[in-house]
Amino acid sequence: MRKLQHPVPDEHLKHIGDMTVSFAMLESVIRFFTWMLFNDNQRVGQIVTAELSFSRLRALLISLYLERFGDDDDFITLRSLLQRAAVAEEKRNQITHSMWGAGGDADTITRIKTTAKEKDGIKFHHEKFSSGDLSNFVAEIKALALEIQDFSISLTEQGKPFKAKGS
Repeated sequence: MRKLQHPVPDEHLKHIGDMTVSFAMLESVIRFFTWMLFNDNQRVGQIVTAELSFSRLRALLISLYLERFGDDDDFITLRSLLQRAAVAEEKRNQITHSMWGAGGDADTITRIKTTAKEKDGIKFHHEKFSSGDLSNFVAEIKALALEIQDFSISLTEQGKPFKAKGS
């Protein structure tokens, strides 16, 4: 029986799998942070966030925070963290939704993206990734998830989620 073999080495696959699991963890941390802003109605928060895309989840967290606390110093930190999460999502989507080919050496694979625009017609874009590139990106996702988690914990320790705007 013949088997179709893709050109992605096991080491790269390991990092792509780690990226997938780590990004889900990042999304969960943001989801938990959002629930926290629902105070005693966290179950309502769970209902509201259950079907949200990652971008809508970020928008909800920003909107809830602004409604509850306004544009304070912590908001600036939150917005910065969530902007980094948006960049991570874009890169994760590029990696996840790409066709992959062999690279120039055993440690490199090539991401292949094909576009066809009215202005330029068909174009082929190639980007090389080493296993180290993927590993570094996974480390960035994990570090960001931890930063967001630590930030939400610090707000809780200040009692902030339980205060109303202006109090």
